[in-house]
Amino acid sequence: MNEKNNKKIKAIIISIVLVTLIGIAVAFFTSRSESGKKTVRVGNLSIIYENEKVFKLSNQFPVYDEDIEEDASKIEFTVRNNGDVLEYASISMIDIAIDEKLKIPDFKYALYEKNISEPVKEGNFENAGTEINVGKNIEFEAEASKDYVLYVWLSENDGDQSNLMGTTFKAKIKLEGYGKKQGKLLSKKIKEDNAPIKEDKPDFDQIATEDEGLIKDKDDDGDTYYFRGAVEDNYVKFNGLTWAESDGSYHEAGEDMLWRIVRINGDGTIRLIADGSIGNSAFNENWNEEKYVGYTYDNNTSNRQDSTIKTYLEDWYNNNMMPYDEYIAESKFCNDTSTITDEEYYKVYGAYDRLSNNNPPIPSFKCNVTNKPYGGLYTDLKVGLITADEVMFAGGHPFQENYYYYLYRSNSNFWTASPDEFFADNGAGVWSVYSNGIMNPDGVPDGDGQEARPAVNLRSDLLYTDGDGSYMNPYVISG
Repeated sequence: MNEKNNKKIKAIIISIVLVTLIGIAVAFFTSRSESGKKTVRVGNLSIIYENEKVFKLSNQFPVYDEDIEEDASKIEFTVRNNGDVLEYASISMIDIAIDEKLKIPDFKYALYEKNISEPVKEGNFENAGTEINVGKNIEFEAEASKDYVLYVWLSENDGDQSNLMGTTFKAKIKLEGYGKKQGKLLSKKIKEDNAPIKEDKPDFDQIATEDEGLIKDKDDDGDTYYFRGAVEDNYVKFNGLTWAESDGSYHEAGEDMLWRIVRINGDGTIRLIADGSIGNSAFNENWNEEKYVGYTYDNNTSNRQDSTIKTYLEDWYNNNMMPYDEYIAESKFCNDTSTITDEEYYKVYGAYDRLSNNNPPIPSFKCNVTNKPYGGLYTDLKVGLITADEVMFAGGHPFQENYYYYLYRSNSNFWTASPDEFFADNGAGVWSVYSNGIMNPDGVPDGDGQEARPAVNLRSDLLYTDGDGSYMNPYVISG
């Protein structure tokens, strides 16, 4: 007998009632037998559903996750915007009544828009209260509709689940519509989740091996808030974005591509760095002139040149991030080419002086003004690299290994945007972070290249929709 069909009989009674709510207007559907297409309108939004207004299922078998489309309990409905302006809506399960035995990871839900492979939201009832939001700030264009399926199922784990026989679950579905997005700014949510915020400067002569939380400082635009140390609640994912290739250690091809929050910038945007590499690239393929420490060079000519790493990052962004482009700000990235020593055959750049020549080091979020025709402050980029200063703020150090801070990756040497030195004999050098967590300068060609970890800045007006920033429940940005 097929293993999937050789299941122990467990009776899960599932009853879900469809409810619409706009403002304080509530409509309950209680008929148990009437069938056919039904439409309920409240305000500009309406729910359209088929068959019985209330359904009950009994003798529900456990279902393999990949088979929910055929075997899980479900409600299908359509939400239509009947008005002539854009509307937003939230969909929730409310008045949840659940047997305590079902508050487990194996009892799950998922809301899908039909013909879209990624769920609007999925989760389980392990920590279920009386209400669970399954879709927030969903956009409905004027005079347009979207078809949905909400699945609720007990996930088959091939173990003994007979203790769940006879358990019950009930819920209602609530649709709430509004004219503009609702909720708090994501930046505010991050601050609330990491309160109290520290304001004292850390000892930058020491690496950060523990979670030091969110710390306040200054950048060119005002107050900035950065994460430092072994942080575990600064994860973000773009819903639907996955790794194209395995890195052989931390992620596999097809897994969700996670990001880490570096800081809330002074202008309110939120800087992220990919939690892993998108591949290897030289910073610049040429090395024998000082300009090759530049993210761009020959800036003062009509033929400005992009560095190798800039081209690599922007090609990746254009091929992978366009579904999420509306969430990404054109924002600031610093390639600090200000010089401390500026001789013909020897240059020392600002980051080297701040991080290596001072005891303790004095990293800065501010980007120094430069008179060089390469590098400097960029204000209109969608993707770039973090600075060596940001690595030190996060917990790194030029002279100490660190296996604990959130930027550490055991199999990864990755580029920063910060120039180091230029020697006529040795060529152009840029700071990178080694696989032992130490910060170190490298020549820009670097053989096959260091790894590229793209950085982006989320828009300052982006609202919080879901997640707590943990690895298992990251903040979610939906495309």
